[in-house]
Amino acid sequence: MFYPLSFIFLVFIVFPTYGQINFGEVEYAIVLGELPQPEPDKKDVIHRMFEVSQQYVERMTAILKFDRSKALFKLKDGMAVDRKPYYNFSKVMVGLDKVYLTEADSNKLVIRKEAFNEWYLIKEKTKGAGEWKVSSAYKMIDGFKVFKATTTEVTENSKGKFKYEVVAWFAPEIPFGYGPIGYGGLPGLILELEMNKSNLPVIYKTKAINFSTKSLELEPLEGKEISPLELDAMYKKATANIIKSK
Repeated sequence: MFYPLSFIFLVFIVFPTYGQINFGEVEYAIVLGELPQPEPDKKDVIHRMFEVSQQYVERMTAILKFDRSKALFKLKDGMAVDRKPYYNFSKVMVGLDKVYLTEADSNKLVIRKEAFNEWYLIKEKTKGAGEWKVSSAYKMIDGFKVFKATTTEVTENSKGKFKYEVVAWFAPEIPFGYGPIGYGGLPGLILELEMNKSNLPVIYKTKAINFSTKSLELEPLEGKEISPLELDAMYKKATANIIKSK
């Protein structure tokens, strides 16, 4: 991980830290960026799905609960969002169809996902850990000075592999290396996360932050352990069966 000298100086000389905090909660709003506009007579499927889903995404709130050893990120319970068509698709679009549990010491990530009427647990490395490039660029979010860090992700589909940039704005004042949808590994809490996918730009923005001295109490995530490759194979098999049945 790269740190510019100006960043190191500001962190250790200027910032007080929240050293007595044991527990915290951050609520995030989810904002969809603008898609490139197609020609009026050639609006594609992605744009149609995007327009319908946007109203659901705007009503969603995600919550990150954390202490010094772990963090849990998920869709906030009790949301007043009805389950009309496109609601579940909207959750998938922004990664809120899953629950993310991060272990601080080991940078391990456990993702709980429902598929084929069963719960599965996928174990990975904390997203971005060890791969961030930290710059001296900064701004203010809710009274906290946050610095910019970037990394590159790769996705793959039937059309090939695609790279996109992920931008994290993190607060060194809050020394917890967590963030939305399993991203973390930075020397501070991520208060804003931008995923600049060409087909779906998404921003997770802080709505509220609360701290306390209590510990985070979590029930164990239940589900069948599975690798990403195994789960992907299950989806491919299911898709092939649907095609054959037509």
